Amino acid sequence: MPFTFAQTNLNNDLETYDLAISINPTTAIIDETIEAGDVVANSIAVANTGQVNADVYLTADWGPASGTTDREATLLANALTVSVFLSEDPAPTQQYIGSFIGLIDQKVISGLAPAADAQVNISVGLPGTKSGPTLLGKALNTDFVFVAVSVA
Repeated sequence: MPFTFAQTNLNNDLETYDLAISINPTTAIIDETIEAGDVVANSIAVANTGQVNADVYLTADWGPASGTTDREATLLANALTVSVFLSEDPAPTQQYIGSFIGLIDQKVISGLAPAADAQVNISVGLPGTKSGPTLLGKALNTDFVFVAVSVA
């Protein structure tokens, strides 16, 4: 007759770090009607509310506003330029410069410590060379999406 013996190892604990960020404001920071040659800017405060250092990435999520087709929105997102600077002492550091359509998963903050915060300055412009009729009366709905990744 076979014999089986079993024993249980109880109460093992594994935990993960608390990784969290908050942004302020959570409302729109850019709500402007612009024309060729204009640049609009504002800033978002990012705070590490977790318990581990975090790298923070930024993506511009966008889509057509009412009265604008998907293709027209893509043309506008490609024509718009965006600059992202991190406010640091003694001078801001550029984290991204390029097309609005290209602002995807760009690291804007490295190693943000728990309880620390950083100011992210974002400017969006429509170059003066983009003054043709193709983009007149077109609009985008946009969100700036911040994602944190824990770092040692």
